[in-house]
Amino acid sequence: MADTPTAADRLDEFHQRALDHTRASLEHMARYGIEPEGRVALFLPPDARQQEIHRMPYEHAARQVVTYTTEPGEFTALCPFSGLPDSGTVRVEYVPGSWLLELKSLKYYLMSWRHVGAAQEDITALVFEDLMRHLDDPHRLVVTTDYTVRGGIHTVCSVDSRDQPSGRRSQPDRPDSAGLGTEADGASGDGAAA
Repeated sequence: MADTPTAADRLDEFHQRALDHTRASLEHMARYGIEPEGRVALFLPPDARQQEIHRMPYEHAARQVVTYTTEPGEFTALCPFSGLPDSGTVRVEYVPGSWLLELKSLKYYLMSWRHVGAAQEDITALVFEDLMRHLDDPHRLVVTTDYTVRGGIHTVCSVDSRDQPSGRRSQPDRPDSAGLGTEADGASGDGAAA
């Protein structure tokens, strides 16, 4: 069992990854003349978040609005400038197409942001892109993050699928798993024109 990493090995890997990403983030900020104030702490890159969110089929003709809202402070990520936690609520509102999000999996996904350092606006956009990718074809998706006031500023970020450029409802590099074309090339995947 020498090939199985030990807990200490995993911790070393976690620490090195956090150190590398924090150093790269500080270098990125410095290019724009931004120096972090106060103490700098380690944080992970956004790609360290959970990548899978389970889903279940939605098999009804009725269009319904599904809303999930975390309790205040349940969602946290780390400020890339200070390493301090940014906490707040996440509200997901969607009208399902073919799929529903499985709640326990969504909860674990949201918890996976806890050690990630990223700007609040970036996190909101990434959560939207992740949920859009997993829902595949919702009629509407809105992700809103409402952060606890820090430094006297209350930040609310929202990404709405209805406000996205035509034909770009999700990540531009989303694979076309059905082989029926993508919205970007004019086919919606359901036989209708985009």
